[in-house]
Amino acid sequence: MKKILIGIIVLILSGCATMMGDRTVNVTGDQIAQKLNEKLALPISLLKVFDVNLSNSLVTFDKTTGRMLTTMDTKLSSQLLDKSLAGKLGISGKLRFDAATSTVVLDEPKIENINFDGADSKFNEVFNAMANTVGSEMLNGLTLYTVKPEDLQFGGINYAPKDMLVTDNGLQLTLTPQR
Repeated sequence: MKKILIGIIVLILSGCATMMGDRTVNVTGDQIAQKLNEKLALPISLLKVFDVNLSNSLVTFDKTTGRMLTTMDTKLSSQLLDKSLAGKLGISGKLRFDAATSTVVLDEPKIENINFDGADSKFNEVFNAMANTVGSEMLNGLTLYTVKPEDLQFGGINYAPKDMLVTDNGLQLTLTPQR
């Protein structure tokens, strides 16, 4: 009798999961910016000559292209320079949802521009070329967000990542009940 009752409860709960439908989790630009700031907090060494520090990410999204656009404060130091240079770095990239790891990953990153205050245009041009080559390789595949375990279970029902939509306000992750 006890096994029959448990079986009925399991059937009811799986029926509820079917009726519950998909859930949506919204991810903001601030959440992505926080992750970028954490991941890129350590100085990045370029060609063992330059050290680049990145901070204060500002993230926006373009739903038309499905790309993320990011601006970061940049500080460049080197023994070749008299002083450190400050400036701005612009990065864009496509976002890919990896259902196997429940993560949002940066794909096809592109260094849009890097400009240092007080540097001449030739220096900025050369540094842009170098940053495009090295930066794109370093940033490709960077994990920007991980779906929280509490989002994958709601009301006793387990959910699995299904889809991601880039909007002008952030990301919408669709989670579907597991049957």
